[in-house]
Amino acid sequence: MTKEIKISVALLVIGLGVIGGLYLNKKSNKSVKESKISMQDSSDKKIILPDFDDNITEISEVKEYIKDLKNIYKQGKSTLPLDSSELDSKGEIAQDIALNSKEFLNDTKDNRGRILHNDIMRVMPAISSMLGDKDKKICNNSNCYIVEKYNFVTNSTKRAIIDVNSKKVVSIKKYPNMQPDISNRLTKIAKAIALKSPKIIKELGHTPTPNELSMANVRTSLKESPCEDKNHLCVAPTFADHKKEMALWAIIDLTSLKLAAAKWAGLGKTYTPACIDERSLQNRYIMENFCQKDNTLKRDGWNFIYHLTGSDGLEIRDIKYKGKKVARSLKIVDWHVAYKGYGADKLDTSTPSIVEGRQIEFVKGENNEYTFGYNDAMGCPMFSTSVVLAFNAPQIKPIKKDGKEIGFYILQDFRNPKWPMACNYRYQNKFEFYKDGSFRVVGINLGRGCSNKAIYRPVMRLDMDTQDNKEQFSTYQNGNWNLWQQEKEYQSTSSEELYKNLYLYKFNSSTNLKDGYYIEPNRGQFNDKSRGDNERVFVTKFKENEGDEDLLTLGSCCKLQLDGVEQYLNNEPINGKNLVIWYVPKMQNDDRAGHEYCWSDSDIDENGNPIVKLYPCIVGPKFIPISEVQKWKN
Repeated sequence: MTKEIKISVALLVIGLGVIGGLYLNKKSNKSVKESKISMQDSSDKKIILPDFDDNITEISEVKEYIKDLKNIYKQGKSTLPLDSSELDSKGEIAQDIALNSKEFLNDTKDNRGRILHNDIMRVMPAISSMLGDKDKKICNNSNCYIVEKYNFVTNSTKRAIIDVNSKKVVSIKKYPNMQPDISNRLTKIAKAIALKSPKIIKELGHTPTPNELSMANVRTSLKESPCEDKNHLCVAPTFADHKKEMALWAIIDLTSLKLAAAKWAGLGKTYTPACIDERSLQNRYIMENFCQKDNTLKRDGWNFIYHLTGSDGLEIRDIKYKGKKVARSLKIVDWHVAYKGYGADKLDTSTPSIVEGRQIEFVKGENNEYTFGYNDAMGCPMFSTSVVLAFNAPQIKPIKKDGKEIGFYILQDFRNPKWPMACNYRYQNKFEFYKDGSFRVVGINLGRGCSNKAIYRPVMRLDMDTQDNKEQFSTYQNGNWNLWQQEKEYQSTSSEELYKNLYLYKFNSSTNLKDGYYIEPNRGQFNDKSRGDNERVFVTKFKENEGDEDLLTLGSCCKLQLDGVEQYLNNEPINGKNLVIWYVPKMQNDDRAGHEYCWSDSDIDENGNPIVKLYPCIVGPKFIPISEVQKWKN
């Protein structure tokens, strides 16, 4: 094994993995310092490890943070609060009430009385989607705030609902192994580490400015880096160099307060300018009208409530068609984004590889691949650190066919502020409602992401209803409907036999078989240039704390066989119970000329003006009433 191959292996394993093909030059035998990697060659990808002597704790923002923690502990307190500059007057009251609640703080020390690292991450006015039915009854007549705390040691989040008027705790819920949106304080620390780390400065060739940085608060998980440990809170600030068509990912481990790794990756061809003016959002209008209150829509026989959530996008609730119950809640709770790397079969790991004093353990992934990435949440434009924010208000427009109106849709746009620049994202939540009682839940990805090797998985939570809440779910197999008896999952092959050549799933009442829906998975038949859903479907028994309110991030972005819903599968009986369907499509982007998919790019039109070309990928199932299908002739 040559020295350069050893170095390539070691660099490959640490950090983000390979995005694209890996080609090893076995003829050369250069030293580490002499080895050069071309930033223009998409087959060469460079991974960077911080030096042992990189003293991140000397960065002023980190020093100040550590100092604040120590001062809190000296005072006998266990949780670092948000600074008053981040809070309004009612938010300060809510935070104080939460920090004096024994129940809220009962996980801040271990069984030996030692203080565990806890931060308040968010204090914000209560959003309807985050409240349970009992909480809503109280908060509808009062001023309620939400206080979220993260425990760095147990990797868990607590959310307290505070009635500011009565100065009481309404409710407290704990979310084990789940991470909240990070605070402004930690966002600033992540930016400071990325901007001031010696390795980052060396790689960029200059001291970067804050304007060069994006995605500082995007949570991430990386193969073979400290951030692969799901118990570490990590984010991925990114520097995009559009001239070189490359991006430098700085992986910041906020649990250990350090640069974990960095990675150069290709952006793909782009004409996107170096900067775009910040989008103009009427944030307060959106917050007051669509986040802090429910809206009711009645049209074409349909009647439902809709609102924007803190992290689960646009939610449609309490849906009825001609007075009959259809669904309690429809929403897309997450977008999982994974980047693939190839080349494991080319690596010789027969002898140890050492880089900067570290021995590298090489672990091959499935199908000769490496993966890295993060989870995206879509949310309200204020009181949220999510970077994919609501853009304008929900849009309601008619659906037409052959010039006739056959229904309507409601659509919400979510964008990174600098989309369509590389390493920025744009998603749309779309719900289509038809005059015949059918409907479709649609997830749309408009790119662009950080690479042309991305896999996207939107997690749809579909809490359906029948009139008696005694429900059942079936799949069509071998010419018959197979009734599910327990909670489980099903991975579609996309080539199964379909009932009436359309339907693979069925949801209906266990006491009235006509009360329900046939479910038509997307196989590219909806005339939207889709390449299909390639879906995994889960069915679980309804539980309020499993997504009826806003969910924190589910599962891993990059373990492609796990969607996060698995944690809710307890093999419980479901026939005749109140059920929730989780529908998770999977698609891969494509930037090949003439074949673009899940992609967007900037270009110049014939008048010399900048335009954005869109190549959306559109996924999601359609629900058709059983009674309607039975009217049709075979």
